[in-house]
Amino acid sequence: MIISFVQSEVGRSILLFFAGLIAGFINVLAGGGSLLTLPVLILAGLNPIVANGTNRIGILLENLTATRHFQQRQPINLQQGGMLALWTIPGAVTGAILSINISNLWFQRLLVIVLLIGAATLLFPKRTHFLSGKRRDGQASPWLYPALLGLGFYGGFIQAGIGFLFILVLSNLLVQNLSTVTAYKTLIIGIYTLPTLFIFAWTGAVRWEPGMIIAVGGILGARFAARITLGRRGEIWIKVAVVIMVVVLATKLWA
Repeated sequence: MIISFVQSEVGRSILLFFAGLIAGFINVLAGGGSLLTLPVLILAGLNPIVANGTNRIGILLENLTATRHFQQRQPINLQQGGMLALWTIPGAVTGAILSINISNLWFQRLLVIVLLIGAATLLFPKRTHFLSGKRRDGQASPWLYPALLGLGFYGGFIQAGIGFLFILVLSNLLVQNLSTVTAYKTLIIGIYTLPTLFIFAWTGAVRWEPGMIIAVGGILGARFAARITLGRRGEIWIKVAVVIMVVVLATKLWA
């Protein structure tokens, strides 16, 4: 009954929109919205590689919207952010090309592992600053640039959970103010997502209609979450729902 509803055009559109809406909330609150949108795209009938490409539409629009929001409230150095993003682009392009050319079975296996690890991290508090040492705040560590290259590769390849990793790296290797970290993170992801989306679209691994439905929901969810305070109990329920969705999908993909 549920599967047939999801596969109907109306049911699929409703599911995609609300998945985007919730993912927008999650991205603002804690990060990891792709842990929800990727499974929903697959359950809606897309194969994992096409779902991975289609998911980039929402990622691009959400992060560009968030960057504009942050610039209005707490401006950051756009030139520095752009230079940081440039370090991620070679890795992102390489990761996107690899994800398209890898066999569907191998990609499914890797996706299951990433989703399960990402879902597990949602349930534990984030700890940062263990690499910062005596570095002056705002002074880039020499480890920052190879780390950005690696993050770009992972973001281009799968993307799910990349927000957690950017917060970890930027807060330990560049700045410790988490609001500034978040602003840089959204700008960098928005920039490197553009060429990866182009690569997926060029190879036919993007479905624009479901991608735009999720994107609209994601933008609304992110904007709404930025204006209200969600209680601790509500955040926990969202995380539990994501974990359940990921476990169901992992079972389906691994079988």
